[in-house]
Amino acid sequence: MTIPNFPKEHADHILAHIDVSKIRAKKFKIAVDMINASACVVDPYLFEQLGVELIPLNNIPNGKFAHKPEPTIENLKDTAKMVKELGCDLGFAHDPDADRLVIINEFGEVISEEYTLGFGVEEVLSQHPDETIVINMSTSQMIVDIATKYGSKCIRTKVGEANVLAGIIENNAIVGGEGTSGVIYPTLNNCRDSFVSLSLTLELLAKRNQTVNECVNTLPKYFMKRDKWPVTEDLKNIYIKLKSHFNNAKINELDGIRIDFEDSSWFHLRPSITEPIIRLFCEAKDINRMETLFNEVKLTLGH
Repeated sequence: MTIPNFPKEHADHILAHIDVSKIRAKKFKIAVDMINASACVVDPYLFEQLGVELIPLNNIPNGKFAHKPEPTIENLKDTAKMVKELGCDLGFAHDPDADRLVIINEFGEVISEEYTLGFGVEEVLSQHPDETIVINMSTSQMIVDIATKYGSKCIRTKVGEANVLAGIIENNAIVGGEGTSGVIYPTLNNCRDSFVSLSLTLELLAKRNQTVNECVNTLPKYFMKRDKWPVTEDLKNIYIKLKSHFNNAKINELDGIRIDFEDSSWFHLRPSITEPIIRLFCEAKDINRMETLFNEVKLTLGH
């Protein structure tokens, strides 16, 4: 009986749908934080096939996380430092179950996790313009702008991978995902997948002969801020306050409340479905506008 090698099969499936020769020609040197979890059983083979000089970090699949598992700037300081000190072209950091991926640029800086989806959507739509994409209500407006550039329709769903995937299937979308560093590319996989995300990122950088920072500079620029706090007031009252205060803006109550303004700034406030907290996302093209709007929302709610 042949024992299946599922990690290899999955990697080979990804490799069959990307331009491996372009990536191999770049001979990338990449530090990858596998956090001693799922990525450890896929990354070594995948990067070998991509011709990458892999600098593995936390690559023992024993489930003993080397740092707090959330792939945030604070938790990835050591990984980012390694990218810079070793002169890597870039770095990647997986979360434990390898659905989220964070990118580190050539200067050893952890870039916004919104760019993981941004790079993926940019690469897919550059090959398949005019196709529909699906994202959630809290995802950066950058993704909408990328879709517009390629003549594509962008549909927003409630937050949650299952909701985004349902939207992808319902609308026969080519790609989608959530701004919290997760690409869903149904050609390869019907869920967020950090191996798909990193492969699309490398394909984009290789085809355009760009560094991470150079590629970031070609995409729409937005500034985002997030916060959360315990639920201490009836949600209906919170929504009434916001709708009354921001009554000249576009209001969407599909998932909590999202309010959009003519200058492309927006905020989204919703209750968590896993914790007794409220989450606030706020974004604008100008950092001062973002801070002002963010503070105005919190002041309106007495926070």
